[in-house]
Amino acid sequence: MSRAVAKKKDERNVIKLVRKSNELVEARYKFDIWETRVFTKMLTMVRKSDKDFQTYRIYLKDVIREYGLENNKDAYERLRAGGFKLMRKIVKVIRNTEEGLMELNTPIVVGVENLVNNEPEDAKFIDVSFHPKMKPFLLSLQSHFTIYDVRNILSLPSSYSIRIYELLKQYQTIGRRKFLLKELKEIIGVIEEIDVNGKKKYKDNYPLYGNFKQRVLKKAQRDLKKNTDIFFTFEEIKRGRAVNALIFHIHANTPWLEGLKESTTEPLDELTAKIYQQVKHWVSLDVVKSWVDTYPEAQIKNGVAYTLRQLKAGTDIPNVGGYLQTMVKQENLIDPKDEKRKRALARKQQEQAEEQKKVELDASLKMLYITIQEKETEVIDNILSAHPDAREEAIGLVTTSRFAHYDTSLSLEENMKNPLVLASFRNAIKKLYPSQFEAIDEAYAPRVQALKAELARL
Repeated sequence: MSRAVAKKKDERNVIKLVRKSNELVEARYKFDIWETRVFTKMLTMVRKSDKDFQTYRIYLKDVIREYGLENNKDAYERLRAGGFKLMRKIVKVIRNTEEGLMELNTPIVVGVENLVNNEPEDAKFIDVSFHPKMKPFLLSLQSHFTIYDVRNILSLPSSYSIRIYELLKQYQTIGRRKFLLKELKEIIGVIEEIDVNGKKKYKDNYPLYGNFKQRVLKKAQRDLKKNTDIFFTFEEIKRGRAVNALIFHIHANTPWLEGLKESTTEPLDELTAKIYQQVKHWVSLDVVKSWVDTYPEAQIKNGVAYTLRQLKAGTDIPNVGGYLQTMVKQENLIDPKDEKRKRALARKQQEQAEEQKKVELDASLKMLYITIQEKETEVIDNILSAHPDAREEAIGLVTTSRFAHYDTSLSLEENMKNPLVLASFRNAIKKLYPSQFEAIDEAYAPRVQALKAELARL
């Protein structure tokens, strides 16, 4: 059965969530921007509760409105072609199984249909179906998945920028992500697999790092800063003279988020969005909003569920919208026992969410401490290189400190294997050259304090 998308007053201000398994986020594939837009539209049509894939009817006018493509005269044909080209695309997913690391190569789409008669542009659509092999990565996701508001990518002009956004969004709570350069290129499709005379070859579209940096990394940096809820900075890790790896530092894009709040005059909360999806064929969004403002959540859900059960049972209801209004108003449809169970479940879910938040904050704090230690180590190495006497001065402080546990019967090298001695040595260097560490304190101390404060509130 096809699933049509209801027309919205302003599609770009409607919250629609994309939910992918982390394995799919990290999969190897390359789409052009039009294929990406069709694929993303399909993702927003998959419901969290779906047990199987549907045939998804995509009205091309909806995609054009969402992405702001009204002035692109070729948009209809490019989107239609993008849907058909998806049938030829293969996704490579690396996943852990009981038998070991497994590589799955699967098509994304198993079928695309459209009418061949000359229908008006605003009625054009394509019917698309996911390949069954995609089920583990899109349906019934309970853990290890990435979720984001599709509005973040509507204005991204490059498929590379979209892939980088997803990879960094996956690690936003940690705040940092490291990739080998070759690995990143393979994931986002800069390095792609091609067939040459029946033999598998690999083509690097940006073999020179300078070109990759300017046309992919720097462009993604500008795109995300301008259009999404996160932005990033990055460090280059070199092996010899060549860049071998990249460390991305991920930050919340507060100005963009504030702008989104201003432009989204009436953002849909989760309850409103869920109820509206169930009843949109019979009542307007404004009616659903009035229910949420007026009646308890359980009362609304019971009234809607009761009506839907009647329809499923074949009851003849001439005016479904009016019937819904009447049922939602009925207080006696509430099951007190069910309400009590739901409150208990909500409390449990909140406790679990807080516990998960603690785990994520702890991980972020540990990662931050590791980063600080790495930065301090770089500064200490520079000090020891620039000041030949620094090592002896620091050792002098360590040997006279009663907290360092320095054992005079052992050599310096043996003492340095003791974590307490090593920590005292680092502190001695910091005490002797405090100004060298001010920049690190200024950069990281506020973040440490903020994470500790957030942990204390939980």
